[in-house]
Amino acid sequence: MKKSVLSIAGITAVAALVLTGCSGSGDESAVADDCTPVVGVETVEEGKLTVALTNTPPYSFEENNEIAGIDSDLVKEFAVQECLEIDYAPYTYATAIPAVEQARVDVALGGFYRTEARAEVVTLSAPLYLDELSVYSTEGYSTVDELTGKTIGTVEGYLWVDDLKALEGTETRVYPDSLSLAQDLKAGRLGAALDGYGAAVVATQGEDYTIEVLKQDDRVSSTNEPSQTAVLFDPSNDGLAEAFNELSVEMREDGRLVDILRKHGLPASAAEVGEARLI
Repeated sequence: MKKSVLSIAGITAVAALVLTGCSGSGDESAVADDCTPVVGVETVEEGKLTVALTNTPPYSFEENNEIAGIDSDLVKEFAVQECLEIDYAPYTYATAIPAVEQARVDVALGGFYRTEARAEVVTLSAPLYLDELSVYSTEGYSTVDELTGKTIGTVEGYLWVDDLKALEGTETRVYPDSLSLAQDLKAGRLGAALDGYGAAVVATQGEDYTIEVLKQDDRVSSTNEPSQTAVLFDPSNDGLAEAFNELSVEMREDGRLVDILRKHGLPASAAEVGEARLI
């Protein structure tokens, strides 16, 4: 499934190295000499974790010549654990998946949904967090009933589009991207905008809107089972994905995952992924 988000950070055309040293040596250019990997994993290039970075804030983007965002923070923790430098380059969704599939990179980042189609060509990590359907408005709408009789908007490609279009007494306009959606809401042409929570966080920066997760309602099936996200791994390297999954479990249990989500504007509920599933 497509993920559309509003871009807030440019991606440079040149790959860069990011600090992932194991000890507080103060050297941000390389791994400390005394670093000992927790697991010890093989990568495309020895000593480095090569990353396909999509520009999809708040999930992944470049900031101050480093990878940034939710997925990036998780991967940086993993690189520290495994004494790996991060070597990243900018990719689109269309180019990141084949790069992983063909083992040209170790991992791809970008709030990727766990889909059956992707699972056939790459290794999906365990579910990391939910991309919950959210509503942003000046009124703070949070239920389907509150949207009845209004003109609302969302972004094409999401699972919930057809359900929203089928709501009785409600006009649903579908936009090609989150930026267009946010602009029409600001212009007063919409009563509310519905998007993934992360996209809503980016779209509402500097604006006086309230973001609410749309409450469960059978009329919009995505409210009952939000999409799970994953990072994508080289399908020929099972050990790499397994080691990352072990770390992600630890980070969920000790609260580090929730801290990362909150840092980037997502609610703690996004960490409650439930059983792994594909869409």
